[in-house]
Amino acid sequence: MNKRNFAAAAGVLVAVTAMMVPLPARAAYPDRPVKLVVPYPAGGTTDVVARMVARNMSTALGQEVVVENKSGAATIIGVDSVAKSAPDGYTVLLATATSFAVNPHVYKSLPYKLDEFVPIGFINEAPILLVANASNAAQTLPELISWLKGRETAVATTGKGGFSHLTSAMFFGAINARFRDVPYRGEAPALQDLLGGQVPLYFGSMPGTLPYVKAGKLRAYGVTSVDRSPTAPDIPSFTEQGQAEVVATSWFGLMAPKGTSAEVVSILEKALNKAMQDKELLARMAASGAVPRNFTAAQFADYVERDHARWGRIVRAANISAE
Repeated sequence: MNKRNFAAAAGVLVAVTAMMVPLPARAAYPDRPVKLVVPYPAGGTTDVVARMVARNMSTALGQEVVVENKSGAATIIGVDSVAKSAPDGYTVLLATATSFAVNPHVYKSLPYKLDEFVPIGFINEAPILLVANASNAAQTLPELISWLKGRETAVATTGKGGFSHLTSAMFFGAINARFRDVPYRGEAPALQDLLGGQVPLYFGSMPGTLPYVKAGKLRAYGVTSVDRSPTAPDIPSFTEQGQAEVVATSWFGLMAPKGTSAEVVSILEKALNKAMQDKELLARMAASGAVPRNFTAAQFADYVERDHARWGRIVRAANISAE
């Protein structure tokens, strides 16, 4: 065998031998901690629920799910950070109605786009309450609507373009009446002035308003879910009182950056489903008026699309813009 043939044969032998050497197995997902970005400050109701979900998912995944709070700019900072993360399943987002249904219509430009995410699964949705000081003469929603007609009414909100502001616009648009936005830096000062009689009306969260309703300090006129809330079964919904256009729920779910593999999304979806079976978590959500929904990732995507369209109509009708 000449040198050329020998070299060729040796090359073939080396290639065959290399093929026979087993490659190192790819580590099964997840092989390191998963980061859950929460676009709200630590300590609030949303953050507490997110941490409980993360704790339960850690057990299901066999890896720690670490909560990282990235608040600011109406959730935009946290959402954008996830949109720009690697689509490897190690960074996921606590997605909210504010981020995906409201902000795209309120802000003329956003650093993120809705199609930069893929849904993992749904966590819960919660209605809000229309409340007034208990001294208000209107005892029922029809009486309140009659009182609101023909005048401009000051309404407390937690900021222009926020849920309380947009729900106020939705309600006053439905009854063909006028309101004046009185923005506050958070729910606590809004409730303080409502209780003190400085402002007559407020659309507020269930955890924030319901204790005052039960104590007789505030009067509730309706919840913004289609059906009554299991947390407050004595308070009728706007829908059952003839105001079917007044439907507004704050919802939460998990999403991952676009490009995350279907296999990884499926693993996360199953872990979330297991996490949502925890009785302590369900009790905590019920106490805040939140209702879980057993949605698949596809059903969650459809839910987001419909909610996005509904808030678009509301924002356009009210001519609201944050920029």
